Amino acid sequence: MGRTGQREVETSALKPRLSDLRAAPNLLSLLRLALTPVALALLVCGLRSWSVAVLIAMALTDGLDGYVARRTGRVTGLGRVLDPLADKVAVDSVLLVLAVRGEFPYWALAAVLARDAAIAAAACLLARRTGGVPGANAFGKAAFVALAALAIVYAADIRALEAPALALAVALVVASAASYLRMALVMFRSLGHGAA
Repeated sequence: MGRTGQREVETSALKPRLSDLRAAPNLLSLLRLALTPVALALLVCGLRSWSVAVLIAMALTDGLDGYVARRTGRVTGLGRVLDPLADKVAVDSVLLVLAVRGEFPYWALAAVLARDAAIAAAACLLARRTGGVPGANAFGKAAFVALAALAIVYAADIRALEAPALALAVALVVASAASYLRMALVMFRSLGHGAA
C-alpha cells in the first residue's frame, strides 16, 4: 500500500461515540440541524430576508465548528458524521423546497442528491469495514461552500448571480464526487490488501 492510501485509510480511524455529543463543535452541528426547519418555514411563508439570514448564520456555524474542533483538539468520529449530515440536510432541503416552488432546476437538484447519496453509501460501507468514519477532503469542503452560496443566492432571489453560482456549484459537485470515488476506491483496495 502506498503512503497516500495509508493516509486515506487512517482517516477512518475515528469512531463515533455518543459521549462526544457534548463537544462544542458537535453542538454547533446540532444547532445547524435545528435551524434547518426554521429556514425552510420562513422560506415557505415568503419571509425570504429572514430565511436568508438564518441560512447565512447556518453557513457560519459550519466554518465555526471546524475551527473550534481544530483549535480545541476535539475532532471526533461523531463530528465527522454530524457535520456533513447537517450540511447535506440543510442544503439539500433548501434546494428541494426551491425546486418544488419552481425556482431551482430539478436536474441540478438530482445531481446534488445523487452525489450525496453515493457519498453516504460509501461512508456507511467504510464505517462497517473499519469501524470509523472518513473525513471530508478539500473538494468536498469547496463543494459545500459553493452549494451553501447557491442556496443563499436562490433563496434571496438574486437573479444576476444564479447562473454563475449554479455553474460553479455543479462543477464542484462533479469534481468532489470524482475525488470521493477515487478516495473510496483507494480505501477499499487497501482494506482488501490488508485482509489478504
